[in-house]
Amino acid sequence: MFRRLRLLVISMILVTGGSVHVAAQQLTKIRVANIGGTSDHMQVAINGGIYKKHGFDVENIQVGSSATVVQSLIAGEVSFAHVGAVPVVAAVASGIDLKIIAVFMNRFNYVMVTLPNLQKPQDLKGKTLAISRFGSGDEIATREALRRWGLDPDKDVRMLQVGLTMARLAALQGRHVQASLLSPPQIVEVQRMGLNVMADLSDLDVEYAHYTLATKGSLIAENRPLVGRFMKAYIDGIKFHRSHPEAVIPYLRKFSRQNDAELKIIYENLRNRIREEPVPTPGGLQTIIRSLGADKEKQLDPTRVIDTSFFSDSTGK
Repeated sequence: MFRRLRLLVISMILVTGGSVHVAAQQLTKIRVANIGGTSDHMQVAINGGIYKKHGFDVENIQVGSSATVVQSLIAGEVSFAHVGAVPVVAAVASGIDLKIIAVFMNRFNYVMVTLPNLQKPQDLKGKTLAISRFGSGDEIATREALRRWGLDPDKDVRMLQVGLTMARLAALQGRHVQASLLSPPQIVEVQRMGLNVMADLSDLDVEYAHYTLATKGSLIAENRPLVGRFMKAYIDGIKFHRSHPEAVIPYLRKFSRQNDAELKIIYENLRNRIREEPVPTPGGLQTIIRSLGADKEKQLDPTRVIDTSFFSDSTGK
């Protein structure tokens, strides 16, 4: 009797273990490229098991720059890219078949940070502003903001290529420049440094595809159900991020020196900027297209860059 019982227990363990193994085998492996920090919401959702519920084993790969992210997508090294729209639009303008299928943020996700003596946009006239590089998203946003404030970005200010966010912050702190666009998560830190947050560019009435989810047009054509299923997981991941601060704040704590009260401010600020239904819009791309250098590029139809069908097609087929 005991022998039969032991065999029954062993059989149950084998069957259960086999079921788990089969379930694990059924997960579809997907690689997504991003720049560090721009897809924290995806990693939080991955950690929370959201993508597994949709049958995906997602590898979220951090890459050095937006251009490199898009290059990895074009080369087929990843299936999706979570990236600003600028390099995607530039690739499509040059004839590469990429599609933006979701826009995580459709406003400028920047704040204008200045030295303490500069209090209003008109104070920027004659000053030096730090940008990461010419042709970058932050340069486009800087130019658009200056125009909205009645300043000529080519005549009224000087732009200096400095590098990514932390390099621009260091340039400000060292008084090498007088102003720069930074990301909202830096607000607490810059205020601690005594710098001034002059303006939040999300308040400007400008559509701008700041963070997007992009893929190759060929993947949509060849495996539309896969892309549709991933989109559902992506949207559920956004909803998870917006409704579970208890999952987000401990994740942010791993990469920050700020206390939980400050991290909560950062989280709420981000939550207010995230679109729960991240439908791409032509207007969000048109702002970027206007900034392209060649006249031929400026004639690019924004509908060539986006695919909104996954929001109207509930089956993903």
